[in-house]
Amino acid sequence: MKKIILFSIFCLFAITIKAQTSYTIKGKIPSTIKADVAIMSYPSDEKGGPWKDDTTAIRNGEFEFKGTIGRPQMGEINLIVPRPEGLKAGEQSSEDTNNMKNVALFYLDGDIDISFNSDGMASYTGGGREETAWRDYDKICTERSKTLNGEAPGIEFFEEVITEFIKGHPDSYVSVDLMDLFTQSSIQPNIVEPMYNALSKRMQNSEKVLGWVEKLKKAKLAVSGNQTAPEFTVNDAEGNPISLSTYRGSYVLVDFWASWCVPCRAENPNVLAAYEKYKDKNFQVIGISLDSNKGSWQKAVAEDKLPWKQLCDFKADQSEVVKLYEIYSVPANVLIDPNGKIIGKNLRGKALHDKLAELLK
Repeated sequence: MKKIILFSIFCLFAITIKAQTSYTIKGKIPSTIKADVAIMSYPSDEKGGPWKDDTTAIRNGEFEFKGTIGRPQMGEINLIVPRPEGLKAGEQSSEDTNNMKNVALFYLDGDIDISFNSDGMASYTGGGREETAWRDYDKICTERSKTLNGEAPGIEFFEEVITEFIKGHPDSYVSVDLMDLFTQSSIQPNIVEPMYNALSKRMQNSEKVLGWVEKLKKAKLAVSGNQTAPEFTVNDAEGNPISLSTYRGSYVLVDFWASWCVPCRAENPNVLAAYEKYKDKNFQVIGISLDSNKGSWQKAVAEDKLPWKQLCDFKADQSEVVKLYEIYSVPANVLIDPNGKIIGKNLRGKALHDKLAELLK
């Protein structure tokens, strides 16, 4: 019996040790960088909770962080350069001009050496498989970004890159962490479910994934065609009450936006293109504005040349219809079928056109 108990304790101890990831981060900076302190930030738990900070002094151009963590996590090091004397509050020094200057991004995973060049840009050697995976992701992004011809990457860019990365790294925590972009707010099943299915069973059962997998299930149910879209009545610009039920028999996109929302205004041409392409195929759009100022709202409608019905009660995020549809941020939309059932949510960019092409052949 004692042998069995001792063996059980040994196994438990071994599992505990296995669950910890050790790391040693050694850094070097050139004499041209006058930083005297390095701050390392990283999530405080395996679910990606609030970040914590560790601080160490830089001596003779070198610094070191050492410790253990529950599982490999994204880490960030910032080199702190004393602000020049006489610099007023709010003013930037030459050290503040580049967002990635004197900053290192890596995975706390094994022994990693970080070297900063005279421009403050970091390079890395060493590390375990998660750090290697992170560098693979960086390479994919760098190569793919060349096709953008200098344009800023949009959400579709990251959807494609991260989907590709997960397929190649299904058993990586980096894959799980990259999915934060699509799982921390409202989940789009058409994007998240293929990523989830590509993960290994180990990653599907990791704490972070288990923290949002129920949201994925609810999101799938919400667009399954089994839930009726809540009825609403909101006034248009002329004060006429418009009800969702009057659109029954058509596919209708309820589009939540606002004149002050830059991403909304950027998405409007895409919605307009979809409307023009499918308006003769039983497709309509209703705009629900979160504006509180009528003049700003109508000005934006005119500038963006939006021809569909625009509704607003000027209560912003306190609007009853916003609460009814659980809209937490804009842009957002809900696609409803002719029977009044919800069949899509937050379809933007190419995803909107793909869904309509599937429905309205």
